[in-house]
Amino acid sequence: MKSFIQRILKYKDRHKLTNIIITLIGAILYTIGIKWFIIPANLKTGGFTGIAQIIYELFQPILPDTIQYDVGVSIIWFILNIPVFYLGFKTLGRRFSFLSFLSVIAGMLALALVPLPKVLVIEGFSKDLMLSAIVGGVITGIGIGITLKVGSSTGGMDIISQYLSYKRDGSFGKYSFIINVLIIMIVAFTDSWRFALYTIINLFISMIVIDKIHTRHHKLTLMIVTDMKDDLIKALHKRIYRGITVIPVMGAYSRRDKSILLMVVSSYELYNVMSTIKEIDEKAFTNVLKSQTVFGNFAKQKIG
Repeated sequence: MKSFIQRILKYKDRHKLTNIIITLIGAILYTIGIKWFIIPANLKTGGFTGIAQIIYELFQPILPDTIQYDVGVSIIWFILNIPVFYLGFKTLGRRFSFLSFLSVIAGMLALALVPLPKVLVIEGFSKDLMLSAIVGGVITGIGIGITLKVGSSTGGMDIISQYLSYKRDGSFGKYSFIINVLIIMIVAFTDSWRFALYTIINLFISMIVIDKIHTRHHKLTLMIVTDMKDDLIKALHKRIYRGITVIPVMGAYSRRDKSILLMVVSSYELYNVMSTIKEIDEKAFTNVLKSQTVFGNFAKQKIG
């Protein structure tokens, strides 16, 4: 534990520390959505947490009474995540795996230790299944979304969905929802189709929220009109690994020779590119277009 804390303290870079803090906040939000709204309503969430719920309920009759539901689910959730971390480490990067591990640890502890607010019990919030599914979906979606935004995850299905999104260049939420269909079917046959439908609502809302926040698969085409092409190209190549096409043009009003730098970037890289342009050529004109599809050699970098 001591060496683990020392490793975190070595992150002196403020940006990296911010990512760790956001990852922990996202994990806690994800857990709050489950513990405060999904579990009290007897609903199932998606991913490995939902599978952990199903496994715990299956073995609950033979488990000691001292193991509470939240504690049991959190332990099973962590165990299920162990083999998936290897996939993340090999394909999505060490940084991604390290942050995801932190996220799962924080989520496991929060699920076991964070208490249920009395106001939710007094108000009988869990009796309204629709409201529980909606609010739980929004909060878990925000938690997952912001962890993915900083190059992390809440583990389990998030890593698998992130892997598929990375390899196939598609929406994270789409792959996540497809994978979670299995959980929906299990709920339908073990509990009831009514609970399964509320689980679908919960997962669908969570998927929408995630895709609004996490946009790594979105591609943008930049057309940068500049008088300082050489300096700008040099600066951009130092910041990001992207190809740039130079198109010679002439300003219609000034009649001066200019250059258009044409490049395609992911939505995550846009801020970095725009800040670089501003540093080198404040007078540059940049048009940002959303690219529907990109064919050819568009480099896919590891997430971490």
